[in-house]
Amino acid sequence: MKRLAAAFLLLTAPLPGADYPWTNQAPAEINAASLHPDTVLDEIPCDWRPALTPVVEQLVKDCTSAREAVLKVSSGLNKVTGVYYTPKRRKHNMNVLEALEEKKVSCTGQSILLVCALRSVGIPARAVGLLTWNHIRGNHTWVEAWVDGSWHMIEYNERDFNTAWVMEYIGMLNEQHPLQRIKAATPAGDTTWFPAMPKLPVIQAEDVTARYRKLALNWYQKNGLDERYQRLMIDLHPRRTAETIVELVNDKGIAVTAAKLPSLSDDMRYMARLTLPREGNYFLRIKGTQALIPISPTESAVQLLKLVH
Repeated sequence: MKRLAAAFLLLTAPLPGADYPWTNQAPAEINAASLHPDTVLDEIPCDWRPALTPVVEQLVKDCTSAREAVLKVSSGLNKVTGVYYTPKRRKHNMNVLEALEEKKVSCTGQSILLVCALRSVGIPARAVGLLTWNHIRGNHTWVEAWVDGSWHMIEYNERDFNTAWVMEYIGMLNEQHPLQRIKAATPAGDTTWFPAMPKLPVIQAEDVTARYRKLALNWYQKNGLDERYQRLMIDLHPRRTAETIVELVNDKGIAVTAAKLPSLSDDMRYMARLTLPREGNYFLRIKGTQALIPISPTESAVQLLKLVH
């Protein structure tokens, strides 16, 4: 009876952000699970709305649709709060007040902050993620926002949906591996998600792997490389504080493309992304140096490299 009473209160409670054009666009059960709650994952509960809502309201004051508002919040929240990703954060699952105070967060902390920011202006949102990728170690957490009648993938500090590197990484998952299943946190979920090791907090979740695999396939069809090219994904060891650029150089010594190598401030899953033609002779060069590293395509669609410098 207590659970039924609590569910009724959530379904009938006034909606956060009730004065916006997108108010009441989501079904009641979506609002109950992904709009009203004050917690997202296993963070310490706190009264974050008085501190966060006024900041987010300024970001969306001129928006006319939920889609526009989501992109305004995701791309502008970093600037107005000063909260940024770093592996030197105190813990992985900071709540909103901890994040606003300490500024340094993980991808999980970023996602918690973004989910709560969207909820504060009446947009249902939830955290999504997986425990490990297939080709590299490490978990990742991102956000889904309810827009135009369905869930859409968005990340903190991004200007558009379906972040390219996440879509590419999803395309490499082994969906038969239980730790590579993609889960969306929701109180109504019929499975569980363990957002971080080694504590393994149990979060109720919905398995959304099939939907994301389809989304990644559609992304590849629109944005992927044809058979004449291979994707290069390049890490740097040890990572530096200063920006470091890697160049793809042709056999005449001319740089044909370049990308920023991961630094200490980047997510551990971030890598530089270059496009390597399958014909011709090419080299990698760290900008500002003379050393050329021969590079040849492999049979796979993606080649992973680690530069030691």
